[in-house]
Amino acid sequence: MTDGDKTQIVGSDDLLHDDNTELDESLFDIDDSLACGDDSIMIDDITELSAVQDAPRDVELDESEPDITLLDDDATVLSLKADDELESEFSFDDATVIAMANNDDTTAVVDPNNTLSALGSAAGVGFKVGDLLKDRFRLEKMLGEGGMGAVFLALDQRKIEARHSDPYVAIKLISGEFSQDPLAYISLQRETDKSQKLAHPNVITVYDFDRDGDVFFMTMEALKGQTLDTIIKAETRSRAQTVTYINELSLGLAYAHQRNIVHSDIKPQNIFVTDDGVLKVLDFGIARALSSVEGAVQDEVDEVVGLTPAYASCEMFEGAVPDPADDVYAIGVIAYQLFTGLHPFDRKKATVARDTGMQAKRIKGLPYYQWKAISKALSFERTMRWQNADQFYRQFSGAGRRARHLGMALLAVVLLFGGYLSFYTPEAGPDIPFAELAPAVQKKVLDNLAEADQALTFSDMNGALFYLDRAYALHPRNQQIMAKLNVVVDKIADALAAIDTESGREVGLQQLDELLKYDSLTQNP
Repeated sequence: MTDGDKTQIVGSDDLLHDDNTELDESLFDIDDSLACGDDSIMIDDITELSAVQDAPRDVELDESEPDITLLDDDATVLSLKADDELESEFSFDDATVIAMANNDDTTAVVDPNNTLSALGSAAGVGFKVGDLLKDRFRLEKMLGEGGMGAVFLALDQRKIEARHSDPYVAIKLISGEFSQDPLAYISLQRETDKSQKLAHPNVITVYDFDRDGDVFFMTMEALKGQTLDTIIKAETRSRAQTVTYINELSLGLAYAHQRNIVHSDIKPQNIFVTDDGVLKVLDFGIARALSSVEGAVQDEVDEVVGLTPAYASCEMFEGAVPDPADDVYAIGVIAYQLFTGLHPFDRKKATVARDTGMQAKRIKGLPYYQWKAISKALSFERTMRWQNADQFYRQFSGAGRRARHLGMALLAVVLLFGGYLSFYTPEAGPDIPFAELAPAVQKKVLDNLAEADQALTFSDMNGALFYLDRAYALHPRNQQIMAKLNVVVDKIADALAAIDTESGREVGLQQLDELLKYDSLTQNP
C-alpha cells in the first residue's frame, strides 16, 4: 500500500447515494456470509486497503478545525518525543515516551525530576527519577501522570546485565483512589493476565504485573510515536493511511475478541501509532474476559472499571455484560472521526443520541461497502451491529466480496484448466529507484526481504507473503520483491493445480481468499 493518494479524508463524490436512491445490492453482489465471515475464520495480521450501507443524509467534509472536546481519562497514553537528554550506551530507538492523560485528555508535560507526589500520598511511598523499583527498574524519566498514577520510562537492570540491546520498558505505577480499593490488586492482576494473552502486532505488549511494598505497577513495551487523537486533530493523513489505521485497529481488536477479551474503553487516546507507522491498541486495563467455557459470570471485581462517554455503547451505560459489539461501536465512531474529523453524534452519549433520534450523516465519497461497515457499527442496538471486530474488518476491507468474485474466477482457472496462475502483468520499474530511497526505508525493505527468505526456507508461504507484502508497500514495483512474489505464487499455483477433489477445491478457495488480502498481489498497476 502506498500513500500516493494524498487526498485528505475522502475520495470522489461519484460513489455517493442520496436518500432517494434505492441501492440495488445485487450490483454489489455481497454475500453476507463472506462479507462478515463467521467467528471461526482466522484473520491475518495483514493490513489491506479497500474500502459500507446507505445512510439517511450526505455530509460535506468540514475542512474547519474539528470540534473535539477532550474528556477526563485515567488511561495510559503515549506522547510524541523520546527524551533527547537521556544518554546511555544502549539504543533508545524503541523507547516509548508514554504519558498519562490529564484532565483535558491531552499529553501532560511533566518535569522528569518531580517526585510523584500523588503516588506518595496515596500509597505511602514517593517515587522520583533515579529511584529503583523492586530492586530492578531504574526510573529514568517521568513521562506523565493522571488520576490512576503515573508512567515512567525505566531501565531494566536485568536486561542491562544481559547486555540487551534495548533495556528500556515503560512502567505504569498505580496510585490514587484506585490503588486503595481492596479489589484493585485482584483486578489489575487479572488485567495483566488477559493482556499477556494478546501477542499481536496491533496490541501493545504487556510484560508483567508486580508490587513494591504498597505500590503496584505494570511493565510494558516501550514505543515511540503519537496517539490517534493527535493524528485526528492534525488532519494531515491521506485517505489510504486512514483506511490502514481502521484496518489495523480492527485486526488488533479482532484478535482480542477471538480470545474472549473485550477492551471496553476504545478511544483515540488509547490507540497509538508508532514512528514506524504501526497502530497499537493500548490499555486493556479495563478489558474484561467474557464468560469462560465453564460459563463463569463476571463478579464484583468489574465494579472498578469505567468507560469514556463519547465512545461507549448504549449497553455499556445500561450496565449490560461487556460484549465485543461494544468495541465495534467505538470502532465505528473512531472510523467516522478519521474520515471527517467529526464525531458522528456531536460527542453525545450513545443513549442521548438514540433517545433524541440522531443519525450519523453519510460520509461523502466513501465507497458503499465501507460506509455499510461504519454505519452498521454505529447502530444503537447491539444486535444490529457487527458482532465482533472480525466481522467489521471483513466488511470494511471488502475481503469476502473480493474473495467471492476474484477468488472463484482464479480458482476456476487453476482447477479447470490446470493453467499457470499468475497475479501479475508486466510492470514498469518503481517510481523511485531503490538507491534514492531514504536509508531507513532501504533498511526496512531489506529486513523484510530477509525475513521472507527465512520463511521460504521453511516453506512458510504465508509468512513469506507477509514480509514481501510489507516490502512491496515500502517500495512498490521493486523488481527484486516482484521476483520473490512470483516464486511464492508459482509454488501455490502448483499446489492448487494438483487438487482433484471437491473438498480440496473448497480448501483452495479458502487459500485464495487469504491470498487476496495481500495488496502486493491484488493492487499492482
